[in-house]
Amino acid sequence: MFYNRLQKKLSDLVVAKQLSDKEIIIKTHVLKPVEAIGNPDRDDFPLLKGKEVLMEAAFENAKGQAYTDAPSEFTGPLKNIISLDLDDLRAKALFIASLNAVMRYLYPELTTIHCKDNDPEECAEKIIDSLKIAKPDKVGLIGMQPAILEALVNFLGADSVSCVDRDEDNMGKSKFGVPVEWGDSADTEKLFRQNDLILATGSTVVNGSIMEILNLSEKYNKKLLFFGTTIAGTARLMNLERFCFKST
Repeated sequence: MFYNRLQKKLSDLVVAKQLSDKEIIIKTHVLKPVEAIGNPDRDDFPLLKGKEVLMEAAFENAKGQAYTDAPSEFTGPLKNIISLDLDDLRAKALFIASLNAVMRYLYPELTTIHCKDNDPEECAEKIIDSLKIAKPDKVGLIGMQPAILEALVNFLGADSVSCVDRDEDNMGKSKFGVPVEWGDSADTEKLFRQNDLILATGSTVVNGSIMEILNLSEKYNKKLLFFGTTIAGTARLMNLERFCFKST
């Protein structure tokens, strides 16, 4: 199972780096929108609408973050984080935020802090520049990140972009001319069938849908790329491709 392997990889890394016997404290708190994303010109990011929050874990001198709609707080030793039951949504969010902080501590070059202000717009443009190398005809977006969706439409046209999202406010609506499907199993599988490249939000590692997405990528042999800071540490440990050009 994906999360069992992820936990084992982190546990093995902690042992290898001789951290397991140390009393390491991880503090997690929920950031306010202005702390998380600053003051961008556009107002349609999920963080600004209160649909999701950005949790931040502090580990020694490093920090890691994770998007979630099930936030919680924790202070305690690293071994307690590693042994969490990841069938629980709150535990997943706590584990992933903490994983990002630990990985940032071990690998300072890893970017785990969300970009702010108008950086998401610039990141979206850099993602498009990277996609041009692959020359996709159709791209599917999992997670309605508005700056990325708009950039995809400008690049390919609305008819060549598909999007699924699990925000009920977006269900049945269109954004930049692209219908936003709900994102259940049927819609997500259709997304993989109809597109030759898939961009997925890294927050799928917190809500658990990443397992289905990885299985569909293998089933349909489709290129899968993740974006965002939430999946930073996971992507490093599990060898997943990630775009995140403006994070720090």
